Amino acid sequence: MEVIVSRTLGSRLAVFAVALALAMIASTIAAPAALDVSAGLRHVEQSGSVDDCNAKAKTALNGNLENSGSANGASLAYGPRDSSGRASAAAVINCYPVGNGYFATFTCSVEVPPSLFSADDLCKRVYATFLGKAVAPLATPTPLPTGCALTNLVGTWTWDDKGGVPFVFDVNGGLVDNQNVSGNWALDGMTVSLVYYGTQTVKLSADGKHLMAPRGVERNFTRKC
Repeated sequence: MEVIVSRTLGSRLAVFAVALALAMIASTIAAPAALDVSAGLRHVEQSGSVDDCNAKAKTALNGNLENSGSANGASLAYGPRDSSGRASAAAVINCYPVGNGYFATFTCSVEVPPSLFSADDLCKRVYATFLGKAVAPLATPTPLPTGCALTNLVGTWTWDDKGGVPFVFDVNGGLVDNQNVSGNWALDGMTVSLVYYGTQTVKLSADGKHLMAPRGVERNFTRKC
């Protein structure tokens, strides 16, 4: 897995925070991808307790991500989630006493893709929320299409000619069977071009549930929706 570091990690504390962020994100993502990591932002308050800092940390994390919690003295959260329940970002805020006040460090990591924002962008927003400044919501991945839409073939299909072999058609025009054999699909109006052990032209039914092949062509599918 490639790691892109956008800031120099200046201390063991920052390294520890990054490890927490990466551990959190690794538990929720599925496919290998590049991780963009941002560390280095910090904030100092001349007066106040660590409990005050931790409360602000929780508010900042919940304001931008979700499921904030504490582990080994750090506050962390992850999200936003896609339609499969996978998170693409994580952030950690560490609070430490100093004099009569405290200082906080901010570390963020995002999975690229599908994240629509960088780790720096995430950390700047979390930092601004920590200070009580208003920020625009973070961009979230577009939800995958559902149902039997006539504008796409996304979903789970069964190959009727082969006893109901399951297929998954994805949003990028790809398809894969239960043996991980892949192909492609393209929809033009109600006409579908299927590339799977050759290329065939079939028709999408008016209800979006069926792919209907010409007589003698074993390319009839039914969508579960």
